Amino acid sequence: MRQRLLLSFTLVSLSLFAFGQVTDTDNYRTYDGSSNNLVETDWGAVGTNLLRLVPVAYVDSISAPAGPDRTNPRTISNSLFAQDSPINDPLSLSDFCWVFGQFLDHDLGITPDGEESALIKVPTGDPHFDPLGMGQAVIPMHRNVFDPTTGTGVDNPRQHPNMITAYIDGSAVYGSDQERADWLRSFEGGKLKTSTGNLLPFNTEDGEFLAEVTEEAPEMDNATRISEKLYVAGDVRANENPLLLSFHTLFVREHNRLCDELAIKHPDWNDEALYQYARKLVGGLIQSIVYDEWLPAMGVDLDVYQGYRSDVNPQLTNIFTAAAFRLGHTLLNGTIRRIADNGEVIEEGNLSLQDAFFNPFVFIETGDIDPFFKGMATQIQQSMDPKLINDVRNFLFGPPGAGGLDLAAININRGRERGLPDFNTVRAAIGLPTYDFFQQINSNAGVFTRLLSMYADINDIDPWVGMLAEKPMPGALFGETIMSIIKYQFTTLRDGDRFFYLVDPILSEADKDWIKQTSLHDVIMNNTSITLMQDNVFSAMPHSEICANMTANIEGVVTTESGAPIADVDLSLKILDEDAYGFTTSLEGDYYFTDLYSCQVDELSIEKNDLITNGVTTVDLILIQQHILGIRLLPTPYKIIAADIDGNDFVSTIDLVFLRRAILGIDASFPNENTSWRFVSADYKFANAEIL
Repeated sequence: MRQRLLLSFTLVSLSLFAFGQVTDTDNYRTYDGSSNNLVETDWGAVGTNLLRLVPVAYVDSISAPAGPDRTNPRTISNSLFAQDSPINDPLSLSDFCWVFGQFLDHDLGITPDGEESALIKVPTGDPHFDPLGMGQAVIPMHRNVFDPTTGTGVDNPRQHPNMITAYIDGSAVYGSDQERADWLRSFEGGKLKTSTGNLLPFNTEDGEFLAEVTEEAPEMDNATRISEKLYVAGDVRANENPLLLSFHTLFVREHNRLCDELAIKHPDWNDEALYQYARKLVGGLIQSIVYDEWLPAMGVDLDVYQGYRSDVNPQLTNIFTAAAFRLGHTLLNGTIRRIADNGEVIEEGNLSLQDAFFNPFVFIETGDIDPFFKGMATQIQQSMDPKLINDVRNFLFGPPGAGGLDLAAININRGRERGLPDFNTVRAAIGLPTYDFFQQINSNAGVFTRLLSMYADINDIDPWVGMLAEKPMPGALFGETIMSIIKYQFTTLRDGDRFFYLVDPILSEADKDWIKQTSLHDVIMNNTSITLMQDNVFSAMPHSEICANMTANIEGVVTTESGAPIADVDLSLKILDEDAYGFTTSLEGDYYFTDLYSCQVDELSIEKNDLITNGVTTVDLILIQQHILGIRLLPTPYKIIAADIDGNDFVSTIDLVFLRRAILGIDASFPNENTSWRFVSADYKFANAEIL
């Protein structure tokens, strides 16, 4: 918990903005990711091909899917991935882990489907997809689009493009092309568009749900067609589920909140300046959450950052997108908890995941994102294992036979059609020893015996299957194969980004420090009405246990209106059921209270006991008189507050009388217990500066 008076955070003056749109690629990101690397200008850009970290394994070495003789994907799914009851993550990571991972995945990459069919035949008598034993059922699937200049021969195998920016740059919030980015903007005060309730805009004429759908709105995925009216975001997949949609909404709110802060600090900045600077800050926050919170929560420990490297290509790898980063699919819960701020389930109740796919109505009925974030914080995600809940293994985007898909079977088939080699070949390619026995992958008999029944040869295991089956490393969410690929990919994403927030050419050291110190918890608390949530949101915690396990530091700085620090200010922090804590500001105006139980913090009061005539001169009488006569109005609300000597919310000649009596030494105090120092919280917004 952080509080500050007069300034919520410090931002340096920025003189590099021109009026109009920023086009300086030396200092600002392009929407499509191009020119991040000033030599290899297409690295990480929209439409560039995924990299190959492991060998190509097309059966014809050109484009034909790998593993044609391997077991049917749906058969593997039924045998190995069926999950009938919850299996909680032994690390007790919360739903925040997989939901933020999905949001991040949608910030990094997408390779959409093309026209080529890749149907998965359903085994005859499948209990969900062919209960009548007709033998004709299939799970619909298409191959991903590919670069048409590839797949022409063994020396030029098929490659696949990433159709959004590879960088962790907030493209899920802002878009990866100019057209989408512009549509999302209000072009007022730097802010992004919102709809009623401070939610994302709809794809309608005025962005509200009741208006007509407009073709001018950017395209959004809509697999279930429950509603043609959808929320619009920087990534097409935002409506997939309400938890993901909550994250999109959160960062739009944070962008707009930062615009308000910047506008106060820099009243001379135009819309473009405010937008671009807030965009930098939000992108930096997402990066900081990834590297300082999310990866460490899963047990990922990267080498210390040494700065930008122009020789590192940050583009995603094929093995990462087609297998390793699909790890989140095993972590999903079948229940979406909707919890009120008091820890109770909201009146509308919880949701099943299968009923929430691309269903904006379950989001609209709550009217806010708070219950979803509270729910994520309290629920432990599912275990990292070769198991998938029924909501995505049998009911993905609908019931079997009516749009329902099997995500496990699709992932297996995806690896094959993208030309991924077997699990052991992947391990060898990334410098890990190969496995000789199934028990080495996982000593759990329930895992290795099923693997053995599906793959007669250990060198035939599909990579995604082997990665999920592999025993997790100590203290980590996943095994060493995923760990190696994750470490490699997130190192290149960091080191190959010229605009990584720690080396961004525009952000000041104060900005970078603020970003690093701001957690996902802080972003949520700043943009919702939630009053209590654990510091580490990636660790699940029941609402009833938060107070006993969470401490807070309250810190800040007291300054004048112009930003000059004020020393010797007395602060008193009231704690429930305890005596108040006292603190006096230093010469720099700093204050801090540490190791407090956050839910026991009651009230912070502030005062400075000086003679009422300190700093007061006869010039003040002239200034107040000119204000009253309308000759020269006091220029800021703070000066008007100071001129209201008798504290009646109005500046009049009576105030002149009381101030003159104080100067002459007739009175030793102001009326109505007014003092010479009056403090206003930095985030207070004056509705009308002339009301006094």
